[in-house]
Amino acid sequence: MRIVRDELGVVVVTYKRPEALRKTIFEILNQGIAEAHIVVINNDPSVQLLSEEIDPTFTSLIIKNQPENIASAGGFAIGMQAIQDLGLQWAWLFNDDSRPIDRSFESLKSALEKVSNQKIGLVKIGNFNNRGKATLLNWKGVRVPSYVEPSDKLIETDLVTFDGCLISTRLIQEIGTCDPDYFVGTYEFDYCLRARDAGYSIFTLPNGLIEDEKAGSIGGTPPWRQYYNTRNHLYLGLQRKDLQTILAWIKRELKFSYAIIRFEDQKLLRLRLKTLATFHAILGKRGKTLDPASIK
Repeated sequence: MRIVRDELGVVVVTYKRPEALRKTIFEILNQGIAEAHIVVINNDPSVQLLSEEIDPTFTSLIIKNQPENIASAGGFAIGMQAIQDLGLQWAWLFNDDSRPIDRSFESLKSALEKVSNQKIGLVKIGNFNNRGKATLLNWKGVRVPSYVEPSDKLIETDLVTFDGCLISTRLIQEIGTCDPDYFVGTYEFDYCLRARDAGYSIFTLPNGLIEDEKAGSIGGTPPWRQYYNTRNHLYLGLQRKDLQTILAWIKRELKFSYAIIRFEDQKLLRLRLKTLATFHAILGKRGKTLDPASIK
């Protein structure tokens, strides 16, 4: 399996982090992939980004300004479709606060050349934990991490997250993009499960050649994100009629509800939103049912 540079497109989803975005674009171009198209999905409706403002020297930069915040699921869905529409073979995905570092692309290219599997759907550069080991994700009704020593050898896994992930447009053509109605959270795991249902393989390259600032995680989990985590996980289990996922959701919600009561601020708001999320999942209510900007 080979990656050809001029058959690669890059997607970056951004929201109110212009400096982080410029840094990410700079690091992408440092990978020596000047032939690639870069598609930026701007989820901040208050600012109309222009390609010349981000990098006036790069002619294959496409900006898609959105009229409202469609979050990461909506942004990646648009970006994945754009790469397929351009007739390219691979989409390389990033958030604005995650970016490749030196040798990222070459390591992916080299690793894929050693694999004969012709039905590869997703390949993710594995992040390092605080002990310098790479994270692998597998599915037991909920994501279950394990940790391995760094290497440049691909490891087959059940799940990946999208930051630093290559996705085959052959897969996109067959099963579609990620589901924008998840809005935020769970959409990556839904997509991985759908890919495996269609017979595609998922790999992690555990070399840590990605920088992830995790800017969206600073300050803990806000109440609105807990709402979407609760709703989307239960919806996934109900939609797939998967008892393992539903039981894992119950166990997870009991644990997190206990943590809210014991340790979190805004206890009543968080518990109320979790209850609302449960009802919405059962009723099949999806999309942007709760505006993050309305929850303080």
